[in-house]
Amino acid sequence: MNQNTAMITFAGGIKIIVPDSLNLITPYVLLEQGDWFEDEIKFVRKCIQPGDFVVDVGANFGVFALSMAKIIGSAGRLWAFEPASTTARLLKQSIEANEFNNIHLEQSALSNHRGTARLGLNIHSELNAIVSDPILSGDTEEVQLFTLDQCAELHAWENISFVKIDAEGEEAHIIEGGRLFFENQSPLVQYEVKAGAEIHLDLVDAFQCIGYESYRLVPGLGLLVPFDKAEAADGFLLNLFCCKKDRAALLAQRGLLVDRSSLSDRHAIKARVANATNAPDIHWRQTLGSLPYGSMLMDEWNKERSTQRDQFLDEALACYALSRDAAISASERYVSLESAFGIFRRLCSEPHAGLRLASLARVAREFGARSVAAAALAQLSSRILSTLTIDTSEAFLMPEPRFDKVLPGKSLGNMITAGILEAYEKTGAFSSFYTGESARQRLVLIRDLGFGDAEMNGRLALLEQRFGAGPIV
Repeated sequence: MNQNTAMITFAGGIKIIVPDSLNLITPYVLLEQGDWFEDEIKFVRKCIQPGDFVVDVGANFGVFALSMAKIIGSAGRLWAFEPASTTARLLKQSIEANEFNNIHLEQSALSNHRGTARLGLNIHSELNAIVSDPILSGDTEEVQLFTLDQCAELHAWENISFVKIDAEGEEAHIIEGGRLFFENQSPLVQYEVKAGAEIHLDLVDAFQCIGYESYRLVPGLGLLVPFDKAEAADGFLLNLFCCKKDRAALLAQRGLLVDRSSLSDRHAIKARVANATNAPDIHWRQTLGSLPYGSMLMDEWNKERSTQRDQFLDEALACYALSRDAAISASERYVSLESAFGIFRRLCSEPHAGLRLASLARVAREFGARSVAAAALAQLSSRILSTLTIDTSEAFLMPEPRFDKVLPGKSLGNMITAGILEAYEKTGAFSSFYTGESARQRLVLIRDLGFGDAEMNGRLALLEQRFGAGPIV
């Protein structure tokens, strides 16, 4: 089938060939954000090193594979598996456009046996999946099936450091077909837990049975921490990571992972955090006072306040400031951020939380509680737009990091409002591709407040290109 294509350059100057359509997820997101929307891709770029051997199962158009190929360089090797013929063809073109000679592309799927299967073809290739009943599945194509164990033997894999598995519900079968691989190798594995609307936390148990402990990403710290299956998973959770103890130790040495043993004595860690938050060089007033909006408001914030709520606010802001301190251990940074999140969440359970909701949104998003952040921003933006008032008497964190460096000028209220709206735009959905027309009014308002940046203005332009520059609804 002939298909118009476009070449898009995304993070790191990488070229990718995709269908030329704003009605498809990948081209839209890359044009909108200049990168892929999953937080994990930024962590993977930190984790992967030159010379690494890596495997990408379910490579799709190649946002992860191409990013990794650039980092591992000529001394590294990447095996990419993409079963859909059209998608694999475009990935092959992207490999050639970047002149990467370190990617071995296989047009096949992985499962728990060798043979063939029918691949259900979705208009959005990210959602292509092996189907059990082709008659009820619409368009399909036959694909070759292999197992991880067979591929490991065929390609003589050794020292595989990273595996990404994104197979739309086929993950359990892939684990089953890779028992020897996972026993003989010790990679860090990124695996998708959300297929459609379902979250497959049974995969945590499946990996644990073969000696791999699961971790989640803390986006604001670029750090993996143990995943607790007993706790409610965040509604935005798409992927988890897992590895054996030896790989975890290597990642911990690089400051990229905190294991359970490092968090076993939380009382001692919290005591060290409490002592550190009293040190004058990391006091939150130092941190916020160095920012343009903070310096404007510091005189007001320095007025004597003695309520218990004020003390809790001081503690939360101090914990957040400490979490940004690269001089302390990863476990202390994590516990500091965790403490800030817990305190802000309690503070915001009170009525009239005001700009404490902005602080909660910032901390929750960095902690990985994106649903909490989105709810806080929805509440705050609705309140501000309906009352048109902003109370800045209490110290707060701007919910969108970009605004830490923005000069408010004489329009502090407009800047705060724009920062809240932009944070909601970026947090409430993975992309305006999903919110569509409902994002238009918000994007227009951000522009009209005078604090839109290239990405926000670009989002509005993409919406208008996709839906037309019609009236705001």
